[in-house]
Amino acid sequence: MKLPRTSTGTVLSVAGQLLNYFSLERTTLINDTREALSIEAALYRATTGNTPRSFTRDQAAADLLIETNETVRDALRWISAVLPTDAPHDPATGIDDHLEHIRTWVSTPDFFTGRIPEVDEVLRVIARAQQAAESLTTCPAQRTAA
Repeated sequence: MKLPRTSTGTVLSVAGQLLNYFSLERTTLINDTREALSIEAALYRATTGNTPRSFTRDQAAADLLIETNETVRDALRWISAVLPTDAPHDPATGIDDHLEHIRTWVSTPDFFTGRIPEVDEVLRVIARAQQAAESLTTCPAQRTAA
């Protein structure tokens, strides 16, 4: 039996390796044709050692798996924290949406350059997030409702 990874830095490192090997999927969680993974699918796989079928068939179920896995949520927070933009904030709940922040960053052309980040740029961001997670004791705080 393979034990799940619990260190956020380790999860980020393994997710980067998975994305480097399988490549990055920007629009869905997993692209079966290319065997590419989204960032969140790579994080889930790095944490648990597997990728459930819901990642290819049921976006809502996959999102629920991501949202209920504390290690994956922590890794998403670290990636979001090192991005040059702020995560979208829901003033009604007081919660930043780190997953949406990452999905938007990886798939939406930059306002100034008109291009989406290359895979190597994504890998560098994940490496920065890993370094931050291993160096700092806590993730930068979320914004709170005013």
